[in-house]
Formats: sequence, C-alpha cells, structure tokens
Amino acid sequence: MNLKHRSIIASMADGIGELSFAGNEWVARAKTEMEICHGLHKADLGDVTFSFCEVAHNPPRYLDSGNKVSWHAIFANGSVTVASGLLDSADLIIEGDHSILSNLARVQHAGRDPDIVSEAQTALQKLSRWKLTGAVLEHSGLRGLLQSFHDRMAEVTLPRFVWMSPEWVAMARHILTTRATSEKYRESLSEVDYTFAEEFHSVPRYASPPDENLGFWVKVSRGNLIVGSGPLPAELGEPDQLTYGDYRPTLPVGRTVNAAMSENDQQSQAGYSKSAFQYDKNNESPVIQQSSPSGKGPMPKELSRIFAPLHDELSKRTSGELPSDFSSDLSPAWSQSAKFDRKEDYSKGWLRYDKVNLYGEPTS
Repeated sequence: MNLKHRSIIASMADGIGELSFAGNEWVARAKTEMEICHGLHKADLGDVTFSFCEVAHNPPRYLDSGNKVSWHAIFANGSVTVASGLLDSADLIIEGDHSILSNLARVQHAGRDPDIVSEAQTALQKLSRWKLTGAVLEHSGLRGLLQSFHDRMAEVTLPRFVWMSPEWVAMARHILTTRATSEKYRESLSEVDYTFAEEFHSVPRYASPPDENLGFWVKVSRGNLIVGSGPLPAELGEPDQLTYGDYRPTLPVGRTVNAAMSENDQQSQAGYSKSAFQYDKNNESPVIQQSSPSGKGPMPKELSRIFAPLHDELSKRTSGELPSDFSSDLSPAWSQSAKFDRKEDYSKGWLRYDKVNLYGEPTS
C-alpha cells in the first residue's frame, strides 16, 4: 500500500461504518447529530441563515434510490432542519459520485494529522466529477458546527472502495480480524491452519498499476489470522483454497447485497453469472477458476463462520464500476448494466466514472 493509500485509510474514522451515505437511516442519524451540534454551537451562530444540499450520483443498487440520492440541511430562525431529498433552492448544492462522497464523509479531522487529512481529501476529490451550485457561507460559527457534525457522522458512515483495492482489503481485514478475535469465535480457531486466496487479472488501470493483479489472502495459523492485499506471497506456499480469474466480470456480483435482493434480482444475477463466467474460448478455461492447490480441500467450518457475513458487508462498501466503464470490447451479454445491479436507466445518469486510476491521473 503506497503513501496515498495509507493517507486515505489513516484519515478516516476508526472502524468501517454502518450507515450508507444519504440513505434513510443515515439521514435520520444526521438529523440527530446535527441537532446536538446545533445546541452546542448555537451561541456562535447568531442569526445565520444558510442551506446546503448534497446530491450523490450512482448510489448502490441496494438503496433502491435510482441514479441519485440526496439530503439537505436548512439553518434559519435560530433552528436547523435536516431531511432527505433534493433542495434545489439551497444556497450551496454539491453533486458528486456516491462512492467518493461516502469516503469524504468518512474523513475525520479530530485526532488526525491535518497534512494527512488534506492529502486524503485532495486524492479523493480527483476521483469524481463535481458540480457546485452557489457558495458556502463564510461564517466561523457555522464552519465550526459543520466540522463538528462532519466528524460525528464520519464515525457511522460506511466507505466505498474499488473492489479488491488495498483500501477495500483493509475493510475485509477489519471484519475478519474483529470476528476472529472475538470471544465468540476465538477459541474455535485455535486448531485451524488454513490459507485462503483470491487473485484477479485484467485489472483496469484506475484500480491497479499496469500488469499487476489484485486480490486478497487470509492465512490462519493456530488461531492467528492475517489478511493481506494482492496475490498470495510465494513464501507462504500454496493456498488451500484459491479463486483465480478475470477481474472484470466479477465486478457486479462483487457488490450484490444478497440480503437486499428480490427473487427477480436473484434470477437476474444467475443469468448474468451464467454468461459472464462461461469458458473462455481463446484458452478453453473458465473465466473464474476455483481450486485447492495444496490438496487440503474445503474451508473448515470454524473458519467459514468467520467469513459468513463478509460478502454482504464488503458489497455495501464496494464502489460502483461496471466492466463497460473501462472497456469497450466486451460482449454486451455481460458488460452492460444488469437489473440486479443497476437501474435500467443508469446510462442516462448525470455521472459515470472517469477513466482514472486511484491516484486521479488520467489514463489512455
């Protein structure tokens, strides 16, 4: 993980958050936290009148909010109002990608190095197109309130990262190690010795430097669980369970929240998977291969319990790329928006991911 990766993670609130930015539960929490902050800063506000609105484009499918979701706050007459929805008369309207707004909302000022916070904000801001209407009110009391509110919401907002990126793996590490060291599961892993690995090729340049595969691995040795980013290091030997294949078709399935999928969604996903994961005619091998190089076989049930919530929890924290967002030579049968993954009118949305890598540099 390079310095910019570390700055993004280091600038964020502890943990991995629990509420999706601008979702109904998030706005309900925002209302509570804003009222607390307003009470604490009321003496500094005077008769300030100001309103702002944030519009997040390309939100995750499980929010069922179409191509955008928004929330707003209004300061007037000595009080504050927070609600869901677009406020087109707001003094300031900020529009950007849901994943990037989520991550910026996770950045915390209190207790963090200001230089690292600034570096992380700059790196994240380069990863989205932005539309600003109006301007922020320059008022020290209001600024103090909003920073306090932001930090309180940073603790509960869940981030969304590029699938299999180092930041994404950091989320997997948090989930797995928290469960593995808990009183409920710690003893059951004391006799487990197992290595799990996933590795994917044909990675877009915005997600990884050229010619580098992405993935993550988990090694458990007598209860000690380690989670690493990238391909499994050779010095760790052969994995006991390995998934290897093409990065691109896995993207939609990699952010499905199974608990939120309808029966029609599940059928749509099954149809997509049948098309996307078929044999590659060029080399006569499956697009995705699963094997046990060590010969040890399936994952022990004691470790499976640790992994049980991982898919849905990571899917909620995975940003919204599609294969067609970075390639134009894929079969339409699986490279386009799928009903289980995106609203049908996604292509008509205000915003699509730019062809940039994690450092915000244009790619060809």
